[in-house]
Amino acid sequence: MYNAMLDRLPEDYQGWLIRTDYRIGVQIQLCLSDPELSDSEKTGTALYLLYGNGMPDLQTAIEGLSWFMSCGEAAAGSGDDSEPPAYSFEKDAGRIVSAFRKVFGIDLSRERLHWFEFVSMLGDLHGTAFSGVMDIRSTDASEVDKKKRAEFIRMKERFALSSQYTAEQQEAIDRFMERLR
Repeated sequence: MYNAMLDRLPEDYQGWLIRTDYRIGVQIQLCLSDPELSDSEKTGTALYLLYGNGMPDLQTAIEGLSWFMSCGEAAAGSGDDSEPPAYSFEKDAGRIVSAFRKVFGIDLSRERLHWFEFVSMLGDLHGTAFSGVMDIRSTDASEVDKKKRAEFIRMKERFALSSQYTAEQQEAIDRFMERLR
């Protein structure tokens, strides 16, 4: 297990060089959550992003990927993803960049950060628009004062990560996409 106070930031997994920049971690997470990719495409792309062309055997490579994405922690094992995500690297990119600049004075477009550092810092962005949106997404509307609930629900819909369409909207989208083909 990696200890941020005692250990140097790792540059390899079991002797295999890995690409550690936070951008790689973001790309891997975006890849793994892409609904348009098959599971094998997700795995293959994520492993290529992490290792490049020099990769260990598949089992070790996958263990390394899990280890990297969890910042050196052992894999959780439960696989319980019942709680919806509170942020998206795609939809919240601007808020994340702004929050890093506000809280740490770091311009993410210019700075090189190890994935482990980035994830630790990501959890310390209190008092920013990013953390405010995460609070909205993770709060149950029933917990909000009845007088403010309608406005809260409107904000929750505005910042929702999933784009839920009505059956009618989805049908219109499907018809439009069919015409494009």
